[in-house]
Amino acid sequence: MIDAPEKLRVEGLSKTFQTNRKAHTVLRGLSFGVAEGEFVSLIGESGCGKTTVLRIVQGLLGADAGQVVVDGNVVTGPGRDRGLVFQQANLLPWRTARRNVEFGLELQGLSRAQRSARAGELLDLVGLGGFADHFPHQMSGGMQQRIGLARALAIDPAVLLMDEPFSALDAQTREVLQKELLRIHAETRKTVLFVTHDLDEALYLSDRVVILAANPGRVKQVIDVPFDRPRGELTELRGLPEFQQLRSQVWQLIRSTNAGSDRVQD
Repeated sequence: MIDAPEKLRVEGLSKTFQTNRKAHTVLRGLSFGVAEGEFVSLIGESGCGKTTVLRIVQGLLGADAGQVVVDGNVVTGPGRDRGLVFQQANLLPWRTARRNVEFGLELQGLSRAQRSARAGELLDLVGLGGFADHFPHQMSGGMQQRIGLARALAIDPAVLLMDEPFSALDAQTREVLQKELLRIHAETRKTVLFVTHDLDEALYLSDRVVILAANPGRVKQVIDVPFDRPRGELTELRGLPEFQQLRSQVWQLIRSTNAGSDRVQD
């Protein structure tokens, strides 16, 4: 764990959904913290409530019990202190890359010159400085996800939330963007809460991994990732015996935690 003040605190979250006249308790008493500048991944099988946690942290969904605190302030709804990167980029098709990145800045009332300058900086950061005037249909899925990341960073959030942002991409593009995300995190030092089903991705990107048990969702164990930063290629890390041992440990925890559990909403 990074030796820094706590930036995000999830405390005692519980959430129940009504589905087909049945009540499914998706989360019960879930608690964990994320330090300033730390990269933490939530991992567990489908049904453990990972996306539900992210939606509550973002303020898009209310909890039945518990609270989320960012910089000492209790979350009561969406806010500029949290930026969300979705599974799909969800770009506005009639806007160029630059204008998509500027969207949140418009809502903040920044001038056109300020918006343009900030968007340009972020496009450079995500490696798309030469594509500012391209429309989404002119860009690949990986490029669109970079634009989505730049858009989330534009509002300078205290916490960056990422909901399986690379899951829809091919394996090669995914590994390229994972490495790019490591670079961007190193440059921005943003506090990141990342949801993934991919063990290798979680261990490659994270400082800590929060393993969730299912039915109901709760913290099973928190694992420190011991690999120093900056990290090299994922293929190199996979070749280390320490990586394989840690991966096996996390996989066994997920399997033992969820053996025989019923699937519920994620």
